[in-house]
Amino acid sequence: MGTPQAPRRNPFCLLWAIPYLLCGLFSRLLNDPVSHAVFVWLPPGVAVGAYLLTQRRNWPLLLAAFFFAQIVITSFTRGQPATALVFAITASLSSITAAWTIQRLTPRDGGVGTVAALLAGAVVGAALSALLNGSWLWMTQEAHAWVRLRTWVAAYLGGILILAPAVTGWAHFRPRRSGGPRMRDLVLGAVAYLALIVSTFMTFDGDMIKNLPYVVTFELTYLPLVFAVLTALVWGPLGGTLAVITLTLMALYQSAQGEGPFVEANDHWHVLLATQVYLVVTALLILLVNTLRGARAQELENAEQWRGRFDLALAGSHQLMYRYNPFDGSFELAGDLHDAFGLPTGAITNLDALLALAHPDDRARLTLHWAARRAGGQDRTPLLFRLAHAGGGWRVVSDRGSPLPDFDGSVAVVAGMWRLGEVEQADVQ
Repeated sequence: MGTPQAPRRNPFCLLWAIPYLLCGLFSRLLNDPVSHAVFVWLPPGVAVGAYLLTQRRNWPLLLAAFFFAQIVITSFTRGQPATALVFAITASLSSITAAWTIQRLTPRDGGVGTVAALLAGAVVGAALSALLNGSWLWMTQEAHAWVRLRTWVAAYLGGILILAPAVTGWAHFRPRRSGGPRMRDLVLGAVAYLALIVSTFMTFDGDMIKNLPYVVTFELTYLPLVFAVLTALVWGPLGGTLAVITLTLMALYQSAQGEGPFVEANDHWHVLLATQVYLVVTALLILLVNTLRGARAQELENAEQWRGRFDLALAGSHQLMYRYNPFDGSFELAGDLHDAFGLPTGAITNLDALLALAHPDDRARLTLHWAARRAGGQDRTPLLFRLAHAGGGWRVVSDRGSPLPDFDGSVAVVAGMWRLGEVEQADVQ
């Protein structure tokens, strides 16, 4: 008997270094025009998303890929070998720590706990990165070290919260073979997305807001958030991810030009931090909307699955379930009404419709039966009666049900089952 072989690693994981490198260079292109600090550092979002999508046996490959990619990025931007090495080590450790924290804290049932886990992982990764980078900046006595560290934490958080959900969400996307969103949802989503683009441009374009008071321009920053939420609600998680990425790119581009609603502040470091906080809050808001909408959609899907199983169980056992509301007189039947009586769904909606289909010899007993049930009678003896079948004859039905009391003792609802018997042929006159 041979020894079991260790699972092989996937070398294609190294390709994650490409989007990591591109996002790093892109983040550096759209930096603050005064301090040259980044608004949002996107590479950690790529790294965390890659770790979450990859089996742990391949994490060493990812760690090596991101390490060398970070060395390339830092060498281009800072030009100091020692700093490039320190930043590469810091970035590698913080990203894998953030991903590990998210995996450990993510609940199995998902929901809002997923958002909390992602936020916790981002905070842990940002804290570790800040600690290591801050120590290095303090030792090198770099100017504005503390302020740079503060803005770096915000940039790191923004990168994970914006890009990690996008990476994982689009990686799990599969086009539907049939069905899909309705035309109305497509149109409404397109309108909301277009309004998001227009409102973001109006908010961050310098030529449009230069003649407006600062208070008005600041209030306009809330408008893109409304349309981003609408896009997420109509188009779902992928639409919400598209909305937050679009808003982020437009805001970063205009902010890199020295424009936007926060430029009136006297301190350029405050301008940088205000823009970062705005993008982080936007990412968190859309992430919550996506999570809550996804959880609701999953609950509806589970409910629909259970309904299908319930209908199959009713059909297999030759039964129907009923629910009678004594307050409005509504009568609901669950099961295959066509197979039972040859009737369309919704043919029996009240007791009058039920009595009209009942056999003439059974109507009096059936009327007394339901009068007793409305009064709270608890007789559990099955009631046998016959209902007309659309194909001819009478279907024998055994009624087993009872009233359910309300908090004040009155009858809230009458619920039970109909056991379906054979179809008796009509009497020949």
